[in-house]
Amino acid sequence: MIYRLCLIIIVIIFSSCRNEILFNQYNSMPMVWHKDSVVKFNFQIKDSFARYNTYIKVRLNDEYMFNNIYVIAALENAQGLLLIDTLEYPMALNEGELIGRKFINIVENKLLHKENFTLVKDVEYKFSIKHAMRLINKTKGLESLEGILDIGYSVEKVK
Repeated sequence: MIYRLCLIIIVIIFSSCRNEILFNQYNSMPMVWHKDSVVKFNFQIKDSFARYNTYIKVRLNDEYMFNNIYVIAALENAQGLLLIDTLEYPMALNEGELIGRKFINIVENKLLHKENFTLVKDVEYKFSIKHAMRLINKTKGLESLEGILDIGYSVEKVK
């Protein structure tokens, strides 16, 4: 009886600590992400005076051959560009093993984009992302980034 009560309390605590997902969408890639391919997402927030965490989500497979990923991410609203960032995220350990949640031969990474961020209610936002990968000692960007299956974006309300 005490065991069941403790288990119920633990489940309630963990479920109440989760952030509320307000937007979550993926765009599929044809197993390769071309350097000129910009992935776009449109969303609106229905709650004002709240704080949000935003995440870039990347699903990849064993054909991904880098330890990291560089992306250029832009967020804008109807008034124009709010922010643009060049971001780097680790994608593999030093030994080459991909990090993230694994499903058979697919690895999913949830990468923090903005933390404790304010968004305005009932405003249309546009998020766009493209890769900025290049080979070592090369100035020209990598034409095609192999092993990328999906690119996603999510907005979660911070509790």
